[in-house]
Amino acid sequence: MAPIRAQLIGATGYGGLGILELLLQHPSFEASQLVARDDAGKRIADIYPHLAGRTDLLVEAPDSITVGADCDVVIFATPDRVSQQYANDLASRGVKFIDYSGDFRFTSTADYARYAERHPSISDSNHLAADLLGKNAYGVSELNGEAVGNADIVGNPGCFAIGIILGLAPLYADGLVEAGTVQVDGLTGSSGAGKKPAPLQHFSHLNDNVIPYRVLNHQHVVEAEMTLGRIGKSSGATVDFIPHLLGTTRGILNTMHLSVTQSVTREALMERFREFYAGQPFVRVLDSPPTLKGTLGSNYIDLSVFVAEGGRRVVVMSSIDNLMKGQSGSAMQNLNLMFGLPQTAGLDRGPLYP
Repeated sequence: MAPIRAQLIGATGYGGLGILELLLQHPSFEASQLVARDDAGKRIADIYPHLAGRTDLLVEAPDSITVGADCDVVIFATPDRVSQQYANDLASRGVKFIDYSGDFRFTSTADYARYAERHPSISDSNHLAADLLGKNAYGVSELNGEAVGNADIVGNPGCFAIGIILGLAPLYADGLVEAGTVQVDGLTGSSGAGKKPAPLQHFSHLNDNVIPYRVLNHQHVVEAEMTLGRIGKSSGATVDFIPHLLGTTRGILNTMHLSVTQSVTREALMERFREFYAGQPFVRVLDSPPTLKGTLGSNYIDLSVFVAEGGRRVVVMSSIDNLMKGQSGSAMQNLNLMFGLPQTAGLDRGPLYP
């Protein structure tokens, strides 16, 4: 069987690198072309020496290639509003694509506009491929696996969002969240900000430091609220979210606080979580609190649930590697579904410890 050929746009960023690493070890996919504005003309292994001996692919400039040519799928590891520029052409030619940004996470222009207005780098909330919204799928595989498998266009979830959504989905689906409101403290490593240097990630500022940012105003809240507010018996969701930047490289740990509509026990909730995610290979429900290193380098999400005395206050914790389950791992999981492959294909590497 011929390999599935993937053209990778934005190949030299951390997100592009992550999916390239997975493509290089995948039994059914291959990277057919690497495209990026930075470092065009160089071998990817010269940019990232840890790839030496694994690939000789060159990075090509975007103005020297045709997006969607000679491939089965295009992967956009690019900032917001890049894939919108190519989407109509790709759809008209029947070329599948998956996008890392928020361009195709939403199925209506109103939902997209709400996200765009929250995003610090988007100045225009009009979608350039509005007719395609509704034909796309939101790529949380554990909740939308069938839709992803049937879609030609998939919007990969945001890194904070997937940890929040999977951590809380069972409670919202059962209508247990009082007033639909949850408070979330998110801790993240510096790689979530991408490869481009910025003062916030300067070593002297970040080392030995914890930095709250975008307090109650992070764009990933939009997709989290929409997903949780429309699942099962849920009648809406409000997520009060405060992200914190840590002096570490990888990982996201979310601690989520909520009140429930009826008295519950920890044992009952743990059983419900395990039932809800039965058959999902990358969700692990733990008896102990999850840690960043518990998921490092893997596509796992580790979850645990705790109940305060009285049974009406609940804490849910989730841990992911932001560059794997929060980005390239989820993308690979979605790509597997889009091409009828097992979700786990090419994703069998476990966490790294210590």
